[in-house]
Amino acid sequence: MLKKYLAPLLFLFLAGCSLQETQIPAPNDISWETRQSLLKDISDWEASGKIGIRTPEESQSASLKWLQDGSDYQIDIRGPWGQGGASIAGSPQEVIVDIAGEGTFTGTNPEQILYQQWGWALPISDIFWWIRGLPSPHSQYDQTIVDEKLTQLTQQDWKIEYLRYNQQTPALPTKMRLQYRDLKVTIVIKTWIKL
Repeated sequence: MLKKYLAPLLFLFLAGCSLQETQIPAPNDISWETRQSLLKDISDWEASGKIGIRTPEESQSASLKWLQDGSDYQIDIRGPWGQGGASIAGSPQEVIVDIAGEGTFTGTNPEQILYQQWGWALPISDIFWWIRGLPSPHSQYDQTIVDEKLTQLTQQDWKIEYLRYNQQTPALPTKMRLQYRDLKVTIVIKTWIKL
């Protein structure tokens, strides 16, 4: 008697399980509007990886570590074997840029300090948004959305291409290419930790 009902019950149970699974959206199957809202909520993180910087005169690669705590941040860029690079620590009130072999500089604008020292500057204030896969709300932009993710962004004369995302919810960029005139920057994030 039990055998007679066991097969149909097992079939109904398995059919119910597969029906349930199809109703659960994939982790990154969310709309662009929802994704933006979730990404904006991420205000504390630790990201580490590599950065490549290329100008007409030279090409360099370095390790990158970015610690964000609300509006305070610490960005460390180090050359091979820890040689050279810079450390940028900032808050809304002050920015301290420590450039290896050149000294420590303080001010309120990290881009201005970097430009004075290196002749080019990363737009730190905008990268705070770009690194999460968002346009900065502080200026006009053009964007391309594919599969509910930002794939291309033009803002402040920078062109940003998003080449890869991770599988977190919401998905965060793991490879980006930024270009401003003849300055090209590639960022590869190996580890994203939301704090």
